[in-house]
Amino acid sequence: MRVDPIDPAEAVVLTFDFSLDLDPGETLTGPILTSVTTVLGPDATPSRVLNGVASFGADPRTVLVPVKGGLVDHDYAIKVVVGTTNDFKVLALVAHLPIREEA
Repeated sequence: MRVDPIDPAEAVVLTFDFSLDLDPGETLTGPILTSVTTVLGPDATPSRVLNGVASFGADPRTVLVPVKGGLVDHDYAIKVVVGTTNDFKVLALVAHLPIREEA
């Protein structure tokens, strides 16, 4: 999943929509695991782009992840892993977040 670039001064909430991977009536259950790596440019502490704890959205098929700007001209991969109401299904989505300075 690709998201629009954000400025390093911004803080936004990313929505991870798992609905395409869920059966009808199936919802997500905890825990929510998040991890961050860099895709473009080195960053010794990429998890600093997380700006709080991930949570389920109003739609029980989504996860909300608050993020804030990282290093300029870096791209971060934010991975969310969560279980479902089906005990055998664990799902993961990755968002690529580019950090670009607004002119």
